[in-house]
Amino acid sequence: MSDNARQAFEKASLGAQNRAYNLIAELDPEYFEKLKGLYVDGTFGREGALPRKTKELIMVGITCALSRARGVRLHSERALALGATPREILEAVEVAAIPGGMPGLWLGVETLQDILKEKGIEFKSEITALGEKGVL
Repeated sequence: MSDNARQAFEKASLGAQNRAYNLIAELDPEYFEKLKGLYVDGTFGREGALPRKTKELIMVGITCALSRARGVRLHSERALALGATPREILEAVEVAAIPGGMPGLWLGVETLQDILKEKGIEFKSEITALGEKGVL
């Protein structure tokens, strides 16, 4: 397996840790190379109509709807790293409650709270004349 594939995955991860990729690379290097083609080259590393931050927010919603804890954490961390506000991540989680139900909502908000606490970020809401608006 080439170091190129590993480096591409590390760059695409934006610092969010997923040991599974290292295990796949060790156990099946050929598959890992092909996975890089889809995951990195075809999706997160590709400059397309959607910016990477938007793709990560979509993944937050999808992983919440499917109740996939690891995915919620990884994609929330990546969205924050790309400049998403906690409010944007919260709204992606809230939208996911429509197809995914309350368990996905609970998972998303609890995960977001944990990440913000770990990073020392306070989620603030302020009341304005137009209603409640989140600010960071």
